[in-house]
Amino acid sequence: MNLNQLYYFREVADQKQYTKAATNLFIGQPTLSVAIKQLESELNCQLFIHSGHNVELTKYGRSFYATVTKTLNSLENGKRRLTQMVSQDQRNIHIAGIPTAIGTLLPKLVKKFKADSLTKAHFIYHDNPSLQICQGISAGRYDLGICSFVPEFEDFTYLPLYTEDIIAIVAKESDLAEITEITPEELRGDNLITYSKKIQIGKDVTAALLASTPDLTITNRLHDELAIAGQVIADNAVGIVANTIYLSGFSIHKIKLTLPKDTRQVYLVYNSDREMSPEILNFIDFLKSNKDFIQKTVTQALI
Repeated sequence: MNLNQLYYFREVADQKQYTKAATNLFIGQPTLSVAIKQLESELNCQLFIHSGHNVELTKYGRSFYATVTKTLNSLENGKRRLTQMVSQDQRNIHIAGIPTAIGTLLPKLVKKFKADSLTKAHFIYHDNPSLQICQGISAGRYDLGICSFVPEFEDFTYLPLYTEDIIAIVAKESDLAEITEITPEELRGDNLITYSKKIQIGKDVTAALLASTPDLTITNRLHDELAIAGQVIADNAVGIVANTIYLSGFSIHKIKLTLPKDTRQVYLVYNSDREMSPEILNFIDFLKSNKDFIQKTVTQALI
C-alpha cells in the first residue's frame, strides 16, 4: 500500500466514477483501475461495487474510507503547518489582495512599513477576488488578505482598512453627463449595470441600491470596473461601480451617488487562530496604526 493508492481510493469514492476521478488526478483510467485492484488485493476485500458507469463503496470500502479520509486530512494539515513554518522562518509574508489593492496600495504600504520598521520581511503578493482570498487564508496559502467581508468566513478577523466611493458612470454623450450628484431614486427607469452577485462587492452594492429603491432595473452584471465601463459606453447605460483607478482609461462621466459611505468597505483579513510570525504581527500593527495614510493613498490614486 502506498500514498498514491490512498489518494486514488479517496477520489474514486468522492466522485463515484473512475472516469471523473482519473481526470481530477491527471492520470489515465487504466492506471487508476490497476491501482485500486492492487489495493483491494492487498486488503483482501472488494472496496467498490460497479453500477453502470458509477461505483459505490461496499461496507468494507465505507469503513476504509473513514480511516483514509482521517489519515490524509491529518497528513495534509501537517504538511500545511510545516510549509507555513518554513515560510515564516524565511520571513515571507504571503498577502493576497483584490486587484486594486495589489496595484495601487500595497506597494506603497510595504515601502513605508519597511522604511519605518527596518524589517527584513519578504512580501509575496497574490491577486484574487475576495472569496478566493478567504479560501486561500483558510487553506494556509495566504497569511493576510485585503478584501471584502465574506460571510462564509465570518469567523476570520476583519479590520476595516479603507472605503471606496460607489458612483454612477455614464458615457460623456449621455443625457446625465451634466449631473454631478444623483440618488438611487432618480435612477428609476434607467438601465443599470453593476457587479455580479457572485462576488461580494456585487452583493453589497445591490443590497444598498435596492434597500433605497427596490424597483430599480439592473439589466446586466459583470465582474469588474473595466467590463462595466466598457458596457456602459457600448449600451449608453448607467454603471454603478466603485470609483477605482480602473476607470481612468475610459471616456466616461462620474456622478456622485448617495449611498452609505461604508457600502464598499475593504478589510484586512486573517485567521487569528493561526500562529503568526513576528513579522506578520508587526505588519498587522502597522496597518492598524496607519489607517489615515491608507485612506489617503487610496484617494490620491484617483487624482
